[in-house]
Amino acid sequence: MGAKARSAPAAAPGLVLDNRYRLEQVRASHGGERISSVLWRARDEVLDRRVAVRLVTGLNRTDTKRVLAAATKASRVKDSRFVRVLDVGEIDLAEGRTCWIATEWVDGPSLAALVRGEPLPAPVATDVIRQCADAVAALDREELRHGRLHPDQVIVPADGQLRITGLAVAAALSPEGESNDTQALGGLLFAALTGRWPLPGWTGLPAPDARAARQARPRLVRAGISQRLDDVTHAALTGEYAEARRLARALGELPARPLNAPPPAPAAPGTSLLNRWAWRVVPPALVVAIGIAGWAIGSDLGRIPTSAQQPRAALPPARAAAPGAPAARLVWHRPPTITSFDPEGDGTEDPGAVGFAVDRDPTTIWTTDVYRGDPHFGGLKLGVGLLVDLHRPVSIRLAELALASAGATVELRAGDNVPAQASDLPLVASRTDAGVRTRLTLAQPVRARYWLVWFTALPPVAHGFQVGVAELALLG
Repeated sequence: MGAKARSAPAAAPGLVLDNRYRLEQVRASHGGERISSVLWRARDEVLDRRVAVRLVTGLNRTDTKRVLAAATKASRVKDSRFVRVLDVGEIDLAEGRTCWIATEWVDGPSLAALVRGEPLPAPVATDVIRQCADAVAALDREELRHGRLHPDQVIVPADGQLRITGLAVAAALSPEGESNDTQALGGLLFAALTGRWPLPGWTGLPAPDARAARQARPRLVRAGISQRLDDVTHAALTGEYAEARRLARALGELPARPLNAPPPAPAAPGTSLLNRWAWRVVPPALVVAIGIAGWAIGSDLGRIPTSAQQPRAALPPARAAAPGAPAARLVWHRPPTITSFDPEGDGTEDPGAVGFAVDRDPTTIWTTDVYRGDPHFGGLKLGVGLLVDLHRPVSIRLAELALASAGATVELRAGDNVPAQASDLPLVASRTDAGVRTRLTLAQPVRARYWLVWFTALPPVAHGFQVGVAELALLG
């Protein structure tokens, strides 16, 4: 038995499962007292596509059968609003007997990431959670339940198509077992409106104060929420809706706006009170906006390796102040356009993960390649970075970075033309030996469209030199 364990391969980049799924990079690592769950980004070598593979060790035989059965049930669901389970299996690794689950890969921030900096406007929250409720209601026809819904399992990719992850499998892996889906939808609505999570078990967002949690009223946390929306949230959290479709119907009767839609223009001066509130007499079907549909990858998809994980407090603030200056705030509400910038290499580094640097989720990360020899990219190039396009000139006063490890040399450059080289953009701030949490304060505000976070030296990692950006924020 011992010889077998020593000869078994380790879970590492390059390992191929079932002669098909090649592991590329760890995106999340979670360990309990007995069970360890590690999420990998992988490549399906048969169909040449990116997939997610979760490796779970520490399961006993009963646990393994339960998880594989849940994954098999989830794989039969064809509703595109839920992530697809593609394959399952078992393998002996150096870490022990391991259950693996392959799912489709979808990039995008979670609902938790969207609301961590600032809650959603009430009409947007209404639309997002109505879409979730519609999706969960459709499971009744499949005789399935999600079982562990929370904001990390609602993903909003760049195309705006909402998707839900962890169907059945998350509950099978959870030591707490199944939770009530309709009550969890109420928790999602509460979180979208307040940035707080009111239910036990999941701790990815702060909890509301005791009074708001006890009364299940988002209006006790945030002003401006209508009485009707507050009542619907309360009813969902306290079990007054027996089915998700009833909650979806109640949300469909409230004012709503899709996440990607611009806010309504302010009323013109002189508009009568009657006209400003005329929506109250419009049939509900005309008020409900067309929502976002679908999902993205597992309750923890896109998570960073343990070595790079930071406490949630490492998230750059949505508001900050430079010394002696008034408070600055994040210049975007939705993530901006961002690309990796590697003019002296192949043009890009880890391009599929660049969105993680601006998703307001400190547990996701973009990384450079690993370089050997010396911290200056092994002498191969002058630097690598991330280029942010704000689509118009914006005045910036400071930048905040949450990095995977300390020791990098980083520059902030800005200009109004697309750069071919880093030197095409003027240097506006820099830091040597940058900490895990780094602030770059500009000597004076700079107005520019393109902003380049440019690394010229890398911190050491296990097998060379590499830097990871968990979050970057531009504040003005």
